[in-house]
Amino acid sequence: MRLLSTRELADALGVSESSLKRWVDSGKISASRTEGGHRRIEISEAMRFIRETRAPLARPELLDLPEVAAARARGGGRLSSFLRDGDSAGARGWLMSRYLEGSTIAELADGPIREAMAGLGELWHHDEGGVFVEHRGTAICMEAVAQLRSMIVTAPATAPTAIGGGPAGDPYVLPAQLAAMVITEAGLRAVNLGANTPVGAFAHAVDQHQPKLVWMSISLALAPARARAISRWLQGLPTTIAVVIGGQQSRTLGKLPPRAVRASSMADLASAVVSLLEHQRAR
Repeated sequence: MRLLSTRELADALGVSESSLKRWVDSGKISASRTEGGHRRIEISEAMRFIRETRAPLARPELLDLPEVAAARARGGGRLSSFLRDGDSAGARGWLMSRYLEGSTIAELADGPIREAMAGLGELWHHDEGGVFVEHRGTAICMEAVAQLRSMIVTAPATAPTAIGGGPAGDPYVLPAQLAAMVITEAGLRAVNLGANTPVGAFAHAVDQHQPKLVWMSISLALAPARARAISRWLQGLPTTIAVVIGGQQSRTLGKLPPRAVRASSMADLASAVVSLLEHQRAR
């Protein structure tokens, strides 16, 4: 992992190096020392400091974030405009900027990402040119979300595990990926099985990982037989495993275990994880 000098981070933030050194020495920023006594800061620690303090970035390219500068060059706007225009760097920079400004993954997913994807979905109702723009924009959004994932601090190895994904027959990758990111940011170790995952694969994952939480994102209506199979499997899970079901077509699943939560948003999922962790700590 690349380490930053105090001069590099100071220049990126547009502050004096002496101020940056004081923040390090006071514990506001964690740093290591070289054999010569020079302070060195991990980029992940710099990102944490920026998010928590809402520190503005004067020169984002110094933190290996040229996409943020690209988004700024366009003068802001909405994420949807970057996706419709096919501006991959701008879309990545737009999301990273909002994240560094303090937005949570749940807020980004429930707000600008949901809005942008709904707008792209409307293009299916037009001509083939609209379908092309929808496909391209969706791919760009996936790339932007994947890069954002690399900025999230992973929970420690001692943290409880969560597993999840989309059911068989559901090809939508983005909802499961965002759910895994929300869960990771909230403090669990997320194992994302991805889209189109059979019940048997979920069962094997539960046996292997012994999770404290199982989530499922349902974007397409489930056939009755498949819904019954998933429901039976969920009913048979140990009561020590929390269950969260979400997605636009989650209601097609039908009966759930009494302890299960139906999440209508990523914020609901984040709240469920926080409640689980609080319960673990109270035990």
